[in-house]
Amino acid sequence: MSSDRNCKIGIIGGSGLNNPKILENAVEKDITTPYGKPSDVLIEGTIGGKPCVLLARHGRQHNINPSNVNYRANIYALKKVGCTHVIVSTATGSLKEEIVPGDLVVVDSFIDRTQHRVQTFFDGSELNPSVCHVPMEPAFCNKTRKILIETAQELGFKCHPSGTAVTIEGPRFSSRAESNLFRSWDAHLVNMTLVPEVVLAKEAGLCYAAVAMATDYDSWRDKGEKVNVASVLKIFRENVEKITTLFTAVIPKIHDANWTEEIKEAKACVLSSIMSSNKELNDIINLS
Repeated sequence: MSSDRNCKIGIIGGSGLNNPKILENAVEKDITTPYGKPSDVLIEGTIGGKPCVLLARHGRQHNINPSNVNYRANIYALKKVGCTHVIVSTATGSLKEEIVPGDLVVVDSFIDRTQHRVQTFFDGSELNPSVCHVPMEPAFCNKTRKILIETAQELGFKCHPSGTAVTIEGPRFSSRAESNLFRSWDAHLVNMTLVPEVVLAKEAGLCYAAVAMATDYDSWRDKGEKVNVASVLKIFRENVEKITTLFTAVIPKIHDANWTEEIKEAKACVLSSIMSSNKELNDIINLS
């Protein structure tokens, strides 16, 4: 049974995934949210005839640093235009020898090391005058993850089916001591953008999944080049076509699945986590 009636996919991309040419019939939509403006205009269109929305996380000029991204506005805007799913790409440093620069990782958990980012819609304001203790296990939509993993394997891409990402504040890279600390936690990757994006997507009742691309070995290795902007961009540009190809291939498969129960469960999860008798005030969950 096709789920086109209740499925629309938002794509949040970094460098290389901001190109609207991946969409058919692309139209820019300027959105304002109660949390301010998103990082850039939303670009609505289709891939394989299926409705999608593209958003550049750092802006199309890549001029917004990780801690200044308006994550709440980004997620709210995608929800507002009817997205049920969000799939994202993120550049990461590898903390494992076996995760080689250029590899893809479908992340399944995270460790938050950010310090200054608002992580909730339910902040006690007039818009959402309540608290939401949303559970973060599973943090990512496992059904969406499974489709991503299977599609990457079909395409012949080297793809690790799980991994824990440490999200740091940035924009600086980690010191060697920090990198080794993260390795001692058995983390697989380090990045700067998954948190609070994944948390807000969960609060919004969205099916969210992330594909990480390893661009470097961070700072822990005694041999080889240490992480720097030039090396990160080189690897990303050489391999960004993998993620573009993966996303364009996976979107029709997501639309071919039935998501009625998953969307219902995602909404119920959030509503059951709100500590308030005025749940009707929390419109982020009920946007369509």
